Amino acid sequence: MLNLTSNLQKSALLVTLYLDKFRKDYGVTQPEAYVLAVLHVRGETSIRNLHQTLGHKPSTLTSILDRLVARGFITRETSQTDRRSFNVELTLAGTVPAAAIRAALHSLENKIVRRSVSADIRGITRVASTLEEVIISTRRAE
Repeated sequence: MLNLTSNLQKSALLVTLYLDKFRKDYGVTQPEAYVLAVLHVRGETSIRNLHQTLGHKPSTLTSILDRLVARGFITRETSQTDRRSFNVELTLAGTVPAAAIRAALHSLENKIVRRSVSADIRGITRVASTLEEVIISTRRAE
């Protein structure tokens, strides 16, 4: 069987390869690229929100954010409304790679949508959501 999981793995690898240009241009990895793209879309956001959106383990997300702060692409500040929480935001230097990454991902998504029917897109969304549910419930049971 393994067709579904191998297709998911291959798709993830292809997106990583697609984003490799940004490693060369800006020194950002694929997980860092996604953080920058999300911040470009949402603006200032909480680390909790990033975790919910991207699904990284908290320690992994912290490492990603540490690297982006060190490069001067984002700031991480204590939340004004809850001092136990932190918000992250793009810096001026981070806006350039974030905009390029967001545009590239938008372009890729548009190309996929143009070659697909809406039922395909809904199906992919359902599969991704189901995968998340299955993995999370499996990890909780362990």
